[in-house]
Amino acid sequence: MVNIRPFREEDNDSLLDIEKLCPQGNEEYAMITDKGPDITARYELYDNWEIRVAEKNAAAVGWIGWTIKQGMDEPYLYIAEVMVHPDHRRQGIAVELVREAEKAAHKAGISYIYCYVYEPNEAFMNLIEKLGYIKEKNIQEISISAYKKEKIDSGYEIERINPEDIHETIKLINSYYYGNAQFYPFTTESFRDYTNKILGYGLENFIVAKWKGHIVACAGFWDASVLMEVTYTKEPMMWKLMANAYGILRHFTRMPDIPVEGEVCKMHLIVDFAFEQEHSLAMEEIIDYCNNLMFETNCKFFGAYTDPDDSVLGVMKKFKPIHEKLFLYAKPISGKVPDFSRIYVDCRDTIL
Repeated sequence: MVNIRPFREEDNDSLLDIEKLCPQGNEEYAMITDKGPDITARYELYDNWEIRVAEKNAAAVGWIGWTIKQGMDEPYLYIAEVMVHPDHRRQGIAVELVREAEKAAHKAGISYIYCYVYEPNEAFMNLIEKLGYIKEKNIQEISISAYKKEKIDSGYEIERINPEDIHETIKLINSYYYGNAQFYPFTTESFRDYTNKILGYGLENFIVAKWKGHIVACAGFWDASVLMEVTYTKEPMMWKLMANAYGILRHFTRMPDIPVEGEVCKMHLIVDFAFEQEHSLAMEEIIDYCNNLMFETNCKFFGAYTDPDDSVLGVMKKFKPIHEKLFLYAKPISGKVPDFSRIYVDCRDTIL
């Protein structure tokens, strides 16, 4: 019989061991994440969080983690992860864990629940669809190889944010994401608190582009590797073909790197980006700036998560990115699921 109970500190190592046995994906395309040494570090990015552990015979065999976020009118719940030890699957444990989150949602008067699922993770998609969750949106995951240094010479001033620039920067961000699902306008205080609470982010890693003294583009550059390292346990065949082709072309010119099966990837992410549409070149130069930071420190990859209709994707084409997908699933609880036709991706949710 399975017992579901609150997380205890002594569960940490057991849960990390289980995670290493649970690649997200299928037989042809899968990745595994390592959130060690502290399984709770990714949850501490949020104002509140819960982990429930499934145990059999006094041993942890799985867990679920979630956070409750406050919307403009009603709160909603994000399921961050559901993990079950491979030896204990097909016993209904994952269903019991998801039901545990739903009980908490009903008790708290939650409007809806949502989660992200990595595209190749077909098993989990099948599970939550059976539990009434609907695929509402696909999210683009972009990976860029910092394989060469980019020139920055267009006349924009690219610099780290100064305290006196915060108000103008927030105005740009709030305008850029206005009307997007799950975006709630920042104030100076809330933006400071948000960025500084995220390990590896902080205002010291926020970059702005100025044109004639006016901020026209901005982005945070988050070292997400302090919370998660990614390893592809199954590399897609397309990537292998690209790597072979690039290997030949590399004899004549520089070409992007492709993640290699078994290689640990320490990702940095471009987050909370915004730009005036007539200054897309300024956004490109911020990406150039981030690229050069990676190149100079011998870090291979950086990227972003974004709505598939975001114009930043057009800016990123120059960098020959690799595209992957996440699917957003949602289920109403005491209210309605919002319109997800446009969405702001909370960077904290991308620690999968």
